Amino acid sequence: MTDTPTALHLGRTERTSRGQAVAERISELIATEQVLPGDRLGTKTELQSQFGVAAGTLNEAVRLLETRGLVEARPGPRGGIFVARPSAHIRLSHLILGLGADAMSVSDTLEIRNALELPVAIQAARNAGPEQLARLDEIVEAMSRLGDQPREYLLRNWDLHEEIAGISANPLLRTIYISLLETAREAVKDVAPDPDFAASFPENLQLHRELVDAIASGEPDRVRRAVEAHTPLSEAMTGRLHG
Repeated sequence: MTDTPTALHLGRTERTSRGQAVAERISELIATEQVLPGDRLGTKTELQSQFGVAAGTLNEAVRLLETRGLVEARPGPRGGIFVARPSAHIRLSHLILGLGADAMSVSDTLEIRNALELPVAIQAARNAGPEQLARLDEIVEAMSRLGDQPREYLLRNWDLHEEIAGISANPLLRTIYISLLETAREAVKDVAPDPDFAASFPENLQLHRELVDAIASGEPDRVRRAVEAHTPLSEAMTGRLHG
């Protein structure tokens, strides 16, 4: 079978193969919860027909999706291609993140970023001046008004951590941390609250207020305590998948 014109409607560009285009279409179905963890997408033959592509093209798409942890192939009469458990939604505290093509790298990226939180915050406590501290306060104040806007809240949250990293006098630490944060930010295509988001919002906000206050104090022990209190929120991103 050769690829039919149907494949041309998959959002393919000159730089995107047909297999990648099919993978992106299925990724979108998963990210928007049109299909859910455990759902059967179909057999490879059925998916070939659905997308109008050749066997090799479909195999490429499945390989890409398996690499990203989005689907799994099951053998047998009732087998086929299934949405993986857990899915490509990562939970950060009480925010559920829909990820795009870079889903595979997000957990690893944020695990490394989390390990750098303490040295980044201590560097900020050593080096922050009045204007920089005022900027941190400004971002936290903006976060306080976003309890009903989960996407904006997350973006301002990450803006805060980027600003903290930017205060570091260690250029290598600063560059690595901000690069990791930017990789994660670019992978997030959608953000939605889970049912507990509203109830958890005040505590979440207070943890970030204390982190900023600790940095302003210049006291390493207080910074350490603030980072340790904040760490479970960051580790939730890397360790728990919503499925």
